[in-house]
Amino acid sequence: MKRAVFILVASLLGFLGLEAAVFRSGLYMTITDPNSSSGYTEMMLHNEEIRVKQGPHQILSIGDSRMALVARVANELTSETGYTHGTISTAGTTPRCWYYMLRRIDPHANGYKAIVIGIDTYDDQESWENYADREGDTSYVIDELGYADIAEFSRSFQDPERGARAARLILLKGLVLKRDFQALLLNPWARVRDSLQSRRDSHIWIYDYLGPTRSMAGLEVDFEHKTLKPPPGTDAGLETSLRQYLLEEFPPDTGQHAAYLKYWYGRIYDHYRNSATKLIFLRLPRGPRARPDFSPTKPDSSVRLLAHEKNVALLPEDFFNALETPELFQDQMHLNQEGLRQFSRMLAAEIPKVIGPPQ
Repeated sequence: MKRAVFILVASLLGFLGLEAAVFRSGLYMTITDPNSSSGYTEMMLHNEEIRVKQGPHQILSIGDSRMALVARVANELTSETGYTHGTISTAGTTPRCWYYMLRRIDPHANGYKAIVIGIDTYDDQESWENYADREGDTSYVIDELGYADIAEFSRSFQDPERGARAARLILLKGLVLKRDFQALLLNPWARVRDSLQSRRDSHIWIYDYLGPTRSMAGLEVDFEHKTLKPPPGTDAGLETSLRQYLLEEFPPDTGQHAAYLKYWYGRIYDHYRNSATKLIFLRLPRGPRARPDFSPTKPDSSVRLLAHEKNVALLPEDFFNALETPELFQDQMHLNQEGLRQFSRMLAAEIPKVIGPPQ
């Protein structure tokens, strides 16, 4: 009996040791598929870690795919502003992800003059999706999560079953990366080659990104009668997305999304609470046409309350309103090449007005 218990314990410890060596050492993340959620987040964070930061006057942007700062365009104004820009904005990420990403990239909360956070609204517009139960977040930030994060991260899910599953995934990270590992085994040499090339060169690809030239010119929307005429040549999928985004009813305000945002924006603030770093929130351009039925102004919304804290600022809510035109959007929510250029230049020029010129 004792021998059986010894073998069982030794096997378990051996498994955990192997799992830790492969998936907790950072080794496996160097060869994850850069097109996966885990691999893409790792790529963005690695690129920022290796970015040559000349001087202390660094600005970092974060958000999802709609956070439209193109660092190369913003840095064209460095000689005028004195500030240099980087970005870790990652498609599909959420405020919960942003907290862990910032903690990884700026562990001592002193690496940047300002963190610029692009968000949809200043008024906690309710969402049909319960972001607290978005299980995909675990995949995006699995490399940033450790044993000490199990309690907070898992409890942040409202669904106990999803929370328990998140805890298991942090405990055994290989469960998250299982499919990625299986794909690796199918063609290991090609994966290693492509992953290492991405790790070496993707910072150049992303920095030189221009964006698509397609526009929504010709889009017509009648919000009163709930009708929409898409731009000429629009395919059925994009037309459906335009109708949903611009005409679908908003969910009733339950306060659920507001509570989620208040918690995770608060956790980001907690990380920088005793720092000289400024947190700057901005409301992103809302779309090729601005809906008239967005949530009314809430003085007690998550970011409006946070703006009363030291070193937190909100850009004027209407700062990017001039970009809300079909000619500057590629689809229902993302700016096109010219929109990205204008957004990046406007933001870069505004930063010194918010935090002052470099000392």
